[in-house]
Amino acid sequence: MSHPVGTFRQMDSDRRTHEHASRHHGLVTRGELDTFGLSRRMIAQRVARGVLDEVHAGVYRIGGAPVTFEQQALAGCLRVGGLVGASHRAAAALWGVELPEPPPVEVTVTPDRRSRYDGIIVHRSIDLSARHLVKRRRIPVTTPMRLLVDLGAVSPPVVVENALDDLVGRRIISVAGTRSTLDELAATGRSGVATLRSVLDRRTGQEATMSRSRLEAIFVRLAVRAGLPTPEFQYRVVLGGRPRRIDFALPSLRIAIEVDGYESHTRWSVFQDDRVRGNELELAGWTVLRFTWHQLTRRPDYVIEMLTRAIRLAA
Repeated sequence: MSHPVGTFRQMDSDRRTHEHASRHHGLVTRGELDTFGLSRRMIAQRVARGVLDEVHAGVYRIGGAPVTFEQQALAGCLRVGGLVGASHRAAAALWGVELPEPPPVEVTVTPDRRSRYDGIIVHRSIDLSARHLVKRRRIPVTTPMRLLVDLGAVSPPVVVENALDDLVGRRIISVAGTRSTLDELAATGRSGVATLRSVLDRRTGQEATMSRSRLEAIFVRLAVRAGLPTPEFQYRVVLGGRPRRIDFALPSLRIAIEVDGYESHTRWSVFQDDRVRGNELELAGWTVLRFTWHQLTRRPDYVIEMLTRAIRLAA
């Protein structure tokens, strides 16, 4: 039995629709359906049968496709159109940042777009450009550096702090790159700049422009001023059959001192390796002390107290 040509065309249109939707979180737009050969009447018929479900005007979900946040975020971007990206809390969720509450569908657009769409929070921005947007799982989303600024405009500082720690820890961003984006957006008066700047200053202080050698120099001066023995810098030791380096050591007392900057401390691979090395040192009979930039510069009395106690116990 032969099928009419029109039936074959409709079958091909449906096949192309499903193939496209399978790559885009179950979504397809009216313009795409038109390209696939489906007229408005044919679309309406499929909506009536449940083959398509209209999520927003001109944006459809394939019937039976699971509803996910990624799908909702992409649907919001497709509805608004133009230069658009999921942003603020939505961008944080798409970058894998844990939030205290489920994120809304939130997008940033250029000022020429409308500001109101049902079910979508729209932020119009004069400084939005293509370089602030990337595709993540086929969803246009603001860069992680920009999302931290935007997040500061809609969330309390603790949420921005947690997002910064998470993104730096997973090596998605760097502190230097974040500060660069912060300075760029600050020039346009972007809301959220003050929150992120405050968070960065609390986390890193001057560390963003301070080299590791500078941190180590601070530690040496502090130890000398306190009348403590001068430690050996970059002391070599063999642990588990492998040569290792310790930031500072008092070998005769088997005291190891490590100086951590914020960014190196939160990098996952460094974090893992430091713990392995610390365990190996402890098992080899070393006392391991770790100090941060904040402790060296803001709590020098604490650092001196810990060193003095360690030296006294070792002696």
